[in-house]
Amino acid sequence: MLNWGVERVRAIKEWRAIAERICEEVRRYLPDAKVYVFGSVARGDWAADSDIDVLIISERAPDDALERARIAVAVKEALGRLAPVELHFATPKQYAEWYAKFIDVSVKIC
Repeated sequence: MLNWGVERVRAIKEWRAIAERICEEVRRYLPDAKVYVFGSVARGDWAADSDIDVLIISERAPDDALERARIAVAVKEALGRLAPVELHFATPKQYAEWYAKFIDVSVKIC
């Protein structure tokens, strides 16, 4: 259990490199994607049990849960290790109507 926690903290400390890798993989499926990290990692107030919240904005963001899962699995496989990542998909309209209301800090990755 201790090793899991150590690996999790290491991954969170390497959040930018992980997010850049996510961007590369996501753009294979959604070429117009813009990728942002938000939440505690972006604010710098994360804890050992935090995850890396990644927002993927694309005109082609899938509504279908199965398609979202397919992209998420590809991303997790590309990372090649346990990474505490939470992927969020939105169209620009969905971002404006929902996410923009509660995201206080975000970091654009690509």
